[in-house]
Amino acid sequence: MKRSIILIALALVVILAICGCSEKKADPPATTSPGSQTAAGDAAEEATSDPNITINKAKKQVTVVAEVNGKYFTEGTKHAVSYKDGGNGEKSLLRSQGSQLVFHQALIDLGFKPGDNVKLEDMDKGVKNTGDQLDVFVSWDGKEVPFADVFEASEERPIDIRFAGNIEAAKEKNAGCLLCFDSCAVGITTNAAYETGASNTIKFNGKSDVLPADGTTVKVIFRARAN
Repeated sequence: MKRSIILIALALVVILAICGCSEKKADPPATTSPGSQTAAGDAAEEATSDPNITINKAKKQVTVVAEVNGKYFTEGTKHAVSYKDGGNGEKSLLRSQGSQLVFHQALIDLGFKPGDNVKLEDMDKGVKNTGDQLDVFVSWDGKEVPFADVFEASEERPIDIRFAGNIEAAKEKNAGCLLCFDSCAVGITTNAAYETGASNTIKFNGKSDVLPADGTTVKVIFRARAN
């Protein structure tokens, strides 16, 4: 009798062990590592045909790599951002490492509408560029500074950056102008707060107490105007 009880007990132990092994624990919920989150965020930045110009469709912005030209902390210039290989590359406050032609196409690809209303014969006629408005920032060391804060003018006016367009003149003249301090027939974007010819009498220069030192690499961000 005792032997039968022992055998039954052993059989129960074996059955319980088999049942326990057949049960699977639920897998823990999947987690995303910080690294993969960063990768997902970076994926929003898309390359263009120029390695120094990227677009972000979600933010509707174009980012251009540039260098600070400290010469224009004290001297005046109408050229805010110009391509280093263009005719005005060394005449601008910020020396763009990316082409003005690729920059224009990037703005078009994001759906911005150019004004294309200023002609070369208008350069001294006091005409202002039209086109979609943009917010512009200069970024370095993890901070993003409004473009209006990095320069000063001898006659201050509220900033008004426009997608001027001017692609045909930009190709013809190869001045390299991505952003002009006043309205222009060649610059891809301009500060339409100032009419054409304004820089003949108004001085524009960078702020050395705001911008980093001469030769510092920065990013210039052109973004859809905030409502």
